[in-house]
Amino acid sequence: MAHCAFSGSYDHSLDGKGRVIIPVAFREELGENFTITVNPTRTAIAVYPQDVWAGELEKLSHINPMDKRGAQYVRYRMSVSFTGNNIDAQGRVLVPQKLRAKMGLARDIVFVGMGDYIEIWDADAYAQFDEQAEENFDELVDYVYETYPGRE
Repeated sequence: MAHCAFSGSYDHSLDGKGRVIIPVAFREELGENFTITVNPTRTAIAVYPQDVWAGELEKLSHINPMDKRGAQYVRYRMSVSFTGNNIDAQGRVLVPQKLRAKMGLARDIVFVGMGDYIEIWDADAYAQFDEQAEENFDELVDYVYETYPGRE
């Protein structure tokens, strides 16, 4: 089910109506009826192809609705998830206003491929994140190889 097809980063900008051109490299794999939501760490917007989002919904379905904390998580995730999105004839998609506001998206944005989904970052926020990741890269490598053995 995992695509692992989304990689690279692409600078783009939102138009006055909140639309953005999806990078050509991502369009075919993204397909139709994709979901736009927040990413798992709430640092950017996430765009999930339909089958990957179905896997996310499957995970959420295992949370007992009587578990108040679990239900609160599900409620939040669903309230910031917009399904049934399609790329228009000009290659654009509307990024929901609610998500643009939550993630502080200004005009300049960066698309980042995350393997099986895409992230949309505010360009300034991503520049800070990218700089920090480069400065701490050796520590990040050590963390990943220690935490997730078998990645050698």
